[in-house]
Amino acid sequence: MNALDLKLTRNLWHMRGQVFAIAMVLAAATATFVLSMGTYRSLVDTRDAYYAQSHFADVFASMTRAPRSIVDTVGQIEGVQRAEGVIQQYATLDFPDRNIPVRGLINSVDENGRTRLNQIVLREGRMPRAGEPGEVVVDELFALANGLGPGDSVEALIYGSRQRLDIVGTGLAPNFIYALPPGDIIPDDERFGIFWMGRKALEAATDRTEAINSISITLERGASEPEIIRALDRILEPYGGLGAYGREDHLSHAFLDNELMQLDAMTRVIPPVFLLVSVFLVYIVLGRMIRTERTQIGLLKAFGYSSRQVGMHYFKFALVIAMLATVLGSLAGIWMGHGMTELYASYYRFPFLNYNISPGVFLGAAALSTGSAALGALAGMRSAIRLAPAVAMSPPPPPVYRAGIVERLGQRAGFSAIGHMIVRHIARWPGRSAMTILGVALSLGLLFSTVQFIDSSRNMLDSYFFRAQKQDLSVSFTEARNEDVLFELAQIPGVQRVEGTRAIAAQMSNGNLTERTALESAPENSILTARIDSSGAEIDMPISGLMLSRQLADQLKVGAGDSVYVEMLGGRRTARMMPVASIVDEFIGARAYAGPATLEELVRDRAPFATALLRIDPLFRDDILTELKEMPVVLGVTERDAALVKFEEMIDDNIFTMIFFYIAFASAIAVGVVYNSARILFSERAHELATLRVLGYHRTEVGIVLLGELALLVIAAVPLGCVIGYWLAQLMTTMFSSDLFRLPFAPNRATYGYASLIVLFSALGTAALVALRVLRLDMVRVLKAHD
Repeated sequence: MNALDLKLTRNLWHMRGQVFAIAMVLAAATATFVLSMGTYRSLVDTRDAYYAQSHFADVFASMTRAPRSIVDTVGQIEGVQRAEGVIQQYATLDFPDRNIPVRGLINSVDENGRTRLNQIVLREGRMPRAGEPGEVVVDELFALANGLGPGDSVEALIYGSRQRLDIVGTGLAPNFIYALPPGDIIPDDERFGIFWMGRKALEAATDRTEAINSISITLERGASEPEIIRALDRILEPYGGLGAYGREDHLSHAFLDNELMQLDAMTRVIPPVFLLVSVFLVYIVLGRMIRTERTQIGLLKAFGYSSRQVGMHYFKFALVIAMLATVLGSLAGIWMGHGMTELYASYYRFPFLNYNISPGVFLGAAALSTGSAALGALAGMRSAIRLAPAVAMSPPPPPVYRAGIVERLGQRAGFSAIGHMIVRHIARWPGRSAMTILGVALSLGLLFSTVQFIDSSRNMLDSYFFRAQKQDLSVSFTEARNEDVLFELAQIPGVQRVEGTRAIAAQMSNGNLTERTALESAPENSILTARIDSSGAEIDMPISGLMLSRQLADQLKVGAGDSVYVEMLGGRRTARMMPVASIVDEFIGARAYAGPATLEELVRDRAPFATALLRIDPLFRDDILTELKEMPVVLGVTERDAALVKFEEMIDDNIFTMIFFYIAFASAIAVGVVYNSARILFSERAHELATLRVLGYHRTEVGIVLLGELALLVIAAVPLGCVIGYWLAQLMTTMFSSDLFRLPFAPNRATYGYASLIVLFSALGTAALVALRVLRLDMVRVLKAHD
């Protein structure tokens, strides 16, 4: 180790507190990068490997009923690699000790218990055997949530007939990574499960001998998906085809893709904040160190060290900080990544989900840390290189204090001598003071922009579950029904109001832009459902024409007054140009609405209701649920309060976990900025503070000189931090929104206060540590020392 390296080691040890504080800020950026990129890569790799191993299909289509021979016809389409037809049938499950309706989706498998596409990964037990009509495999999470396993059985109402299902195994499939019951927006493993049954048994149970109602296909490499979808739709149209769609529109894949998009957004938004602060910190600390080592720099150059060697000496100081930050941040990112992976494993049905971080992630994190530290070191290196030996060995000119505007304002404000000392020093170093303010402000802004996600989520829940949905129960039917079923539901004791709604699959086009959605309708006098826009206003259903959600309108690039081509994928499959009457800003989904008359004109049938909304007397809840469970026309029942609880659990698990991390990260920024500023102030003013003690000032008064300056800078950072947080939160809200969810920007005033208090307490605790040095100040040693 040469002399410069020994000097570097001593400097690092002497400034270990400041070095560690800067490293913690850089480590926060590294941890965020490793967390998000590691989790993102792990999910993508797991998804792709699972899709490949289980032969997840590329295109999907459903129909009312088609002969099994249609699969061979579909397989002849140019570009189709493989096709498979199955039966999918919803069923109502009967748990004797529960009156809550439980639904299941039963899928057929061949007589050998296999599928060519969307293959099942068996987790326990075995597949159904030929000639055993009641044997089923159930998805693993449903089995765990309901205490089921091989050897258990459950009664089911399938296609109007009761049948006992004997569970012989548990498994998972790639088309149900995120399994949603009809009409719900969040999985509920206690109330909805996936089953697989032998083909012959399910054909008999659903009266579909040698028939199918669902088909999946995989494509050859380079095949045109839109062309194949159009060809598939033409083949299935005579059989009640509901419109084919690609993998990107598959519900399970879409939810998983939405999560991946948010992880990617996190990587692009959060780390730059930390990196910017760390650049300032390295710049301030290294600049201060070079100023105090002017004489040493002059001696080094006088003894023959080149400017390049001196510059590299200080550059190594920044590199050591970056290396320390990379190690600490990587370890923290790995630990947090494991926690996030376990969280995702509880919501997504993967047979394996390993948190594996590629070396490229660590190299990227190291590059970010090194780059930001090097950027902060450049200015200091330049000043060290440019110093001539003669100039460097002479002391720098002392700062000149004049009675300027700060002095005059202080006199008018009645500042004491200590107050004058505080504001004069801030004015003497405006650049450094501004950097301290900006660093603390960025800390507050980052904290606010993450904490406000709680407000956004609560606002979305309030809008969707309380203002848009005022029913207690949503009852879905096995098929669309007329008004008679509403009268029947209204006769159940305890039911106070019944309203019918309907949603029909539709494809909307504007030029070459095409989107698949649902066209929904509700009665004109409806009070149990409403369309609520982002401002909280209730929007009336249009008398004629369509009302599109903002997401759907943006995807089709249309506005109010434009027209879209609507092709119904149900009923009589009518198609026509329809005017867009209005646009509504909604938070969930990309949807379209039409008045009852408009939808009836498009569908042209006499069965306008697929779902009934019920308001009930809570005292009759159990009796009503029991009666609904016994009605053959009822496919499933969704309780609004139960769905709200599940949604809140998911939000709490996801958002509170992330907010815990970012409170720690934001606190690290505040601690790093305040600690380095305090240490620099103390080193600069130690001689001055000792002189004040000799002159008779009390320790408390001397401490106020140091802490008062920090307090003014931190307080000045609060309003700037609120402004930065406001715009950063808007940016993050926009980037985290997708076609499935669009978070509102609706922060509460209290959130500004919470974020400010966390930053202020972090700054206060850090400043208190430095204040102890003031209280233990050795006046004799300080007054003898030379700067």
